[in-house]
Amino acid sequence: MSSAAMKTWSASCAASAARLSASRIDNTRFTRGDCMCSSLFYRGKTMSFYYSVASGSSGNCAVWQAGDTSVLIDLGVSVRALGKALHDIDMEIEDLSAVLLTHEHTDHIKGLATFTKKYDLPVYATFGTAAAILQKLPQAEKNLHTFAGGEQFEIDGLQVRSMPIPHDAAEPVAYRIDGGGHRLGYVTDVGFLPDHIRSTISGCDTVVLESNHDVDMLRTGPYPMYLKQRIRGKYGHLSNEDCARGAAALAQAGAKRLVLAHLSDKNNNPLTALRCTQRVLDGTECELYVAPRGAMEQPLMLAAGEDTQCSLFD
Repeated sequence: MSSAAMKTWSASCAASAARLSASRIDNTRFTRGDCMCSSLFYRGKTMSFYYSVASGSSGNCAVWQAGDTSVLIDLGVSVRALGKALHDIDMEIEDLSAVLLTHEHTDHIKGLATFTKKYDLPVYATFGTAAAILQKLPQAEKNLHTFAGGEQFEIDGLQVRSMPIPHDAAEPVAYRIDGGGHRLGYVTDVGFLPDHIRSTISGCDTVVLESNHDVDMLRTGPYPMYLKQRIRGKYGHLSNEDCARGAAALAQAGAKRLVLAHLSDKNNNPLTALRCTQRVLDGTECELYVAPRGAMEQPLMLAAGEDTQCSLFD
């Protein structure tokens, strides 16, 4: 992948983003830096997009839409912030079909208490995650739909496959979601990438993968030693280097786009993460993105099939 193909919506990389080459979606050209779309209109049932509402230790939340079905992955922001982010792309919370939780840490369920009071949408979580949540939020029981890590299920036509992951939570999982002509792999909060994760998300055209920290920045950074050991441990978070190794294999398996996620604000930065993974993607067709800490300025839009059309208007 050439440097010109590297794309990021990170605020700290805004100047670079303005110089990126134009992208094409069904004969509609737009440039990341000069077209910030406030309205998105979709025609056809195979349109998909990925939209990061928040990413990092202060909150994690993302939308995956495939055809007519939209699911929220994690709810680590307030309901107000979620509503505003969705409104910016002409969506409402009521448009969601369900919420998928990866685990019970606060940066992934921060908005759950208010959400379950206001909405009747199903919230999917593993048995272990649900049990941990109910200890603090018993009112969430009416929304919770539980499953065992590794189980597969369907949400309005989307095939969801959960994958147990190594992280210091009750029963954390990653997800693979198939539908609408696309395959999403969503893997964050992992101490390392086990073989079963690599094989399950192999063949996904879009992969969201943790790139939490730079090893040297973590080593010399301000965190106390116990926290450094937790982060770099077997049940902690994925380093830039480990992310890059996983990305190389995923690109060889056909990944078309990779979104680096859950970057630390103390032990990493977008350009450092991008450069580390870009090196292994040179010569491949895989596009590279970084999920910013706040909401993306526009979704990462994917058009499947020549009959699918997308119009973007300011």
